[in-house]
Amino acid sequence: MQRRIILAAVMLFCVLALWAAAGNRMVYADEAAPADVFSGTVELLKQENSYYVMQVTVENKGEDFTGTVQLVFVSAGSYNCAYSTDIVLPSHGKKQFTVNVMEQAAETLRGVCRLNFLDEKGNALQSIQLNNVFGNAIPGISVGILSDNYSGLTFMDAGGEDFSLKGTNSPLELVELNADNLQGYLDGLYFLIIDQFNVFSLSEEKIQAIQDWVRGGGWLLIGTGAYAEQTLSGFDPDFFEADILGISEPGEDNTAQMNIDRSGYYYSYTAAGVDFRKISIAELDVRTANGFVYESEQNPGFCMSAGGGMVMIFNISLGEGELQKLDTYAVRGMYEEPMYQSNSYQSFNGSSDLAYAVRDALAFIDSSNTNLDLSLLEILIGVYVVLIGPVLYLVLRRGKKSEWYWIGVPALGLLFIAGVYLFGQGVRVNDTRVYSVTAQQADSNREMTYFLAYHSGVKPWDMILEDCYEAAGPGWIGYYGGYNSPASEYFYTVRESQEGLRIGIKPHENFESGYLYAEGKAEGRGTIRGTGLKEVAVSGAIDGTVANDTDRDLAYLAVWNGSYIMAFSDVKAGESLDLQQAARDGRCVYEGMVPYYDNLMSEMTNRYWYRSKRDYEEDDIAALIIGLGIADQAKPADESSVVLAGVIRDYRKTVADRCNETSYGCLYSYAEMEVAPDASN
Repeated sequence: MQRRIILAAVMLFCVLALWAAAGNRMVYADEAAPADVFSGTVELLKQENSYYVMQVTVENKGEDFTGTVQLVFVSAGSYNCAYSTDIVLPSHGKKQFTVNVMEQAAETLRGVCRLNFLDEKGNALQSIQLNNVFGNAIPGISVGILSDNYSGLTFMDAGGEDFSLKGTNSPLELVELNADNLQGYLDGLYFLIIDQFNVFSLSEEKIQAIQDWVRGGGWLLIGTGAYAEQTLSGFDPDFFEADILGISEPGEDNTAQMNIDRSGYYYSYTAAGVDFRKISIAELDVRTANGFVYESEQNPGFCMSAGGGMVMIFNISLGEGELQKLDTYAVRGMYEEPMYQSNSYQSFNGSSDLAYAVRDALAFIDSSNTNLDLSLLEILIGVYVVLIGPVLYLVLRRGKKSEWYWIGVPALGLLFIAGVYLFGQGVRVNDTRVYSVTAQQADSNREMTYFLAYHSGVKPWDMILEDCYEAAGPGWIGYYGGYNSPASEYFYTVRESQEGLRIGIKPHENFESGYLYAEGKAEGRGTIRGTGLKEVAVSGAIDGTVANDTDRDLAYLAVWNGSYIMAFSDVKAGESLDLQQAARDGRCVYEGMVPYYDNLMSEMTNRYWYRSKRDYEEDDIAALIIGLGIADQAKPADESSVVLAGVIRDYRKTVADRCNETSYGCLYSYAEMEVAPDASN
């Protein structure tokens, strides 16, 4: 017996040792491979429409590799996106391929991304971080300085201490720029400083590049003072306007010192001993096309928005010797204020309004399609009638209470059905369910589609898009500030497969905060034409004629001049509407003052469930609101432009594989408002 116990113990020990060895090998397989097995680079090949074509080069110095290469950008907010490509890479082999990356998924960190190498089981073997893939390599947080006095601005590195920006802590790295190297570095910059430099000496192309960079999310700091005429010249009036009302000489009274004496402004400057009486101060009248101008209490200057970015114009030249006294905290404040103002502005205006409205409109459409899965309900009722009912009758008969049957069966049946209704909502989505809205300028060959999609499974899932789509990614723009998730994790997935472009999401994440987006080719549909449009006196309504010259019937057609909106029902292809006559005929289902895009959902739908039922299908209107938002964001700078947008029910499907899809189409065009004659003439 003792020998048997010893033998069993030895065998158990051997089994445990083998199990531990296998476990060790399994752990090793999941661990990162040696850092020098794979190498890779990513660079911008070209920009197309709203996405970047990134060229990825990978090299394998180890054994043959079959798996996936992920290009991961940390998107806006805390939502990441992984662009995956299946690849076979032989030992000591090298391959190149391209990936179409949406701007909003790539721009947040100015080209910081990771290349992840995954084996066939999805285990991470190696991850490579790459910086500034949009332009010349700049370590840290890049600050371009365009100045004839670069040495006088080196204090703008804030003493070399780390600067917190969008989830990363890195030093501010200064880059000396000139007319020749400006465009080569521009896309890789976070900040651009222009000071003591004649902007007008730049070509129109380079000035336009600066303006486009700011509108794309860049932060521009402009010093003025005695150099105001030079640094403020050359920019387009629709970018910003700044009139120089006067420039004080050192020793003269100036507005900066008056602000300090009167209101206690610029504390960090006075605390450092900066004497504004020794500095030339420019008195400025600053204006911007979108009207957002903020006069700073922290820095002597003005913040103004420009697209997705921000411009900070200082009343002083940043190269003044007095500013050398500033400590790290004060210098950091020069960067942090335009960042903060940009974040605040983007949270309530522009693309963020569109992001919230798209999400809310898609969710509204979904909430209006929350029917029970009746096939399941029919089965359960059948089970109740065939099985539970007879059993209940036999039990009552045995207890000599059979007269209760005709009371008990209906009562229990109602309770049963109510239970199925209350607890069965979670199982109503028993397949991939997609809600899609496709927006297209009617006469263009490009389209944008927004998806809200659900899946009942617990594994990551994706769906194949129709072959017209060229790029896809996350649609949620979110707060423009930091991110929380590491780049090795991801929320959205995009994959180029043999079947076509696939897009998906991790189902265990909270999907209510985001949506999916895809862009691709389309056929022109004609146009929606407006003629003789003018404002009706007193009411503010719109008069004139609108014609549906597209090839599709429109369930609803909206006419919106940025302040007043009118929506008409059932406008057939080729039909023209006299707006005021159509309103008298009862065709106008909604009209009113809606001066802000983010008010459309609350004004035109029962979003908060307190408005009386409208005389139209509200889920159609929710889809129309997405089209209005896309059109409003893309409309020409001319403020007199009127947005004409129509919605199409049951538009063509956007998903190529099997799913339950509710699809809408939005076609839009623009027209001009006629200027009312001056009544005084």
